[in-house]
Amino acid sequence: MEYIATIAGKNSRQITVEHVKDQLLNSNPVLEAFGNAKTVRNDNSSRFGKYMDLQFDSNGNPSGGKINTYLLEKSRVVTQQQNERNFHIFYQLLNGAEPELREHLQLKESAKYYKYLNETADDVDDANINKDSLNNIINTMNSIGISEKDQLSLLEGIAAILHLGNINFELVESGTTTPGSKITNMEEVEMAAELLGIDSNALATALISRSINDYAGRSKKAIIVPLDVEKAEFSRDALAKALYSYLFDFLIQKVNDQINSESDDNQKCVIGVLDIYGFEIFEKNSFEQLIINTCNEKLHQHFINYTLISEREEYKRAGYTWDTNFYFSNQLERSKEMFQLIESKDKGIFALLDEECLMPVPSTTSFLNKLDHYHINHKYYDSCKKTRSRRVNKTRSKSFSNGTRQRRSIKAPMLVANNTHESEVITHEVFWLKHYAGEVDYSIDDFVEKNNDTLHSDLVFALQSSKKETFRDLIPKSKVAKSSRVSRTPDTLGMQFRTSLANLMKNVTSKTPHYIRCIKPNTTKSSTYFDESLCLAQCRYLGLLENIRARRQLPKYAVPIIQRTWRSYRAHCLLNGMKRSIINSGNDWINIKWEKEPANEKLKEAFNNLKYIYYREMAKKYRRNITPERKALLDWKLSASILFKNKKKGYRQSVKEKFTKFAPDFELKTPLINQNVIQMHLPINKIHRRNTKKQVDRSFILTNSSIYILNSENSKIKDMINLSDISSISTSPLNDNIMIIHVKNSSKGDLMLCTEERTATKIISVISYIWMLGRKRGIQIPIDISDEISMKCYSQTCKFVFREADKLNEKASDSDLPAKVKPAEIKNRRRAKSFGANKFENKSNSHKRNISISGGNFNTVSRVQS
Repeated sequence: MEYIATIAGKNSRQITVEHVKDQLLNSNPVLEAFGNAKTVRNDNSSRFGKYMDLQFDSNGNPSGGKINTYLLEKSRVVTQQQNERNFHIFYQLLNGAEPELREHLQLKESAKYYKYLNETADDVDDANINKDSLNNIINTMNSIGISEKDQLSLLEGIAAILHLGNINFELVESGTTTPGSKITNMEEVEMAAELLGIDSNALATALISRSINDYAGRSKKAIIVPLDVEKAEFSRDALAKALYSYLFDFLIQKVNDQINSESDDNQKCVIGVLDIYGFEIFEKNSFEQLIINTCNEKLHQHFINYTLISEREEYKRAGYTWDTNFYFSNQLERSKEMFQLIESKDKGIFALLDEECLMPVPSTTSFLNKLDHYHINHKYYDSCKKTRSRRVNKTRSKSFSNGTRQRRSIKAPMLVANNTHESEVITHEVFWLKHYAGEVDYSIDDFVEKNNDTLHSDLVFALQSSKKETFRDLIPKSKVAKSSRVSRTPDTLGMQFRTSLANLMKNVTSKTPHYIRCIKPNTTKSSTYFDESLCLAQCRYLGLLENIRARRQLPKYAVPIIQRTWRSYRAHCLLNGMKRSIINSGNDWINIKWEKEPANEKLKEAFNNLKYIYYREMAKKYRRNITPERKALLDWKLSASILFKNKKKGYRQSVKEKFTKFAPDFELKTPLINQNVIQMHLPINKIHRRNTKKQVDRSFILTNSSIYILNSENSKIKDMINLSDISSISTSPLNDNIMIIHVKNSSKGDLMLCTEERTATKIISVISYIWMLGRKRGIQIPIDISDEISMKCYSQTCKFVFREADKLNEKASDSDLPAKVKPAEIKNRRRAKSFGANKFENKSNSHKRNISISGGNFNTVSRVQS
């Protein structure tokens, strides 16, 4: 739309695509408020299908737009699953309504007062709901062009639905065999009736009774049939669902009135975008999931069919034969069998459900028995009875004493909202369908109630008698015409769904489709987590891998890849130049196979140039998005790689750990060091020069020019070394935590330090940062990595030999010890091993002793005095 807005000019009616684009995009927040809701997968999940058309006239000029909606999940108005919510507009109205508007709508501030908003355990009074969201929606409706009168009618309808949900019924015993009911809180009826502009008594009567025409004799007369509590509640919920659906259609109509072109539809060319909910598998899957998944099956079938035809034509043009046993043919056959199971007019699931709804006393058990009777042998259908009949298959089921049956789930585990057990119990109120995306278990305990549209004619007439023109016009004329026959059975929700789905597919199949597959990265609603197994499962069941394999079999597949990679004028010029050079050389552009290393010498140079330019552009784009903080960290990591890669054992572990420069509780107490110049501050242990068994806690501070070693208790400076005075820094090639700083012309000698961490990560980060800081100041500090290190200790020189320590549980023996160690010292050596620390073997002319150093990775160090 942005692209079309840029290149298109004004048409004869002076309506630009910019206006259409703004109207379509501005309508999104309003449509999301009325059509989106919080689910267990998504806090802003679209619960309807939206198809947007951008219309063009015969000259190719943008002339308008149109929005069509399909399959609104209106059952969410009256009931929701656990941890889900109703549509956003209800909460936005209660949280953001001004006092005057709230008084007019007779609403309370909290959603806890309304039954339709308290169906689940979710916190309905979430503080995260923006108080200004309702004002934003009203401003958006103003920008679209919806009048204030229509806006008020929409909000009045929403408030009326909340009041309808609070109506309670009570059983009334009568002398007849049919029990009746009465309303216990007429004030809710009066508030709803006032907002809708209808008589409260007429509304109350329509809720608790129903009129049936008696055609016995010559005259026709109406018989009033009372409704019991259960049927009265169904009638109330049906009115709420229908009213919300009418309001939603009214909103779409008002948006279309502002952007739709008045020219002849036959003269219009359109670019359409379909946005619809994806496949759903929850812990409990109900009638809504069956409708949604059936719609996705239909769209998936169309995708497979279109791909099959288009690829077959592509192969034919290229002179290749099409493999009839390919993936797409198999999937197309599977889809046909699946829809025979679901949509068959006499034995399909929807047909059997509609038939059950016509029974005097419909029941879910009878419905499931019918499914088992007709489909028990269908390979995409499963139920408790079917599983029981295959008892011989012991790997599939196992009997229990309570009569239930445990069954290993074969549904896609990555698609389930919450973690499920490895096995689940098949109850008698569940049937299973094997969809293209996995096996789904459908709980039928409320199938009959949800499929029944009990909006009988009395409610239609009551709503049509409204004094407010908006609510009178809400009801479609076809609905009013059907309701004129009082005894006619209303269309079930399944019938309405099939009609809406047929209209959707008719619209889709009349266009040339281009699919965009949306892959969900995780099931935790996180924007920073990528679940590889979940994404791979979606790519597999969507057929994306097979689609790519089919396209790659054609020799020219590399050309579209380059075209998709280079979407710029420069790349197109290069590509066209290559094409012209090939044509001039006498070769056929289509039949040339692009290899990783082109065999044609004329192509090699162009291929390598394209590859070089591409990688340079990608690197430039990456560098452009790096923040200064990120760049500094990457420089630090690069320094560590230069110094320690393939040289020190702990390097590989340090790559994936974050380098830190400051301790969490850093507080400098000495005024001798300016805090502004401190580059690093960490706790560290200093090993005594004379007695390597002795360690003291110190604070390591690195500034722009010096290293300070401070007393941890009083922050007194114990050592100070200028970076220019460091001759080198030494460490071992093992996974230890020790470093030795060699100092020029120092009376004390060199400095031996070890970090508190047992691994080499921290010591690698410290040495790397010192080396990097020295390079920035023009000071080259050599880094020596060796298993034999010499260290100056006052007037002596000590040599340390680093080697791998023995395993902790391995017993010491005479062969493990150096030649000078006596058997009587084995006990002390074994005790030192049990602590799992670095051990310094201090060799002198007449004695040996084991010294344990905290930290490290079980390395042994020998010290030789000279």
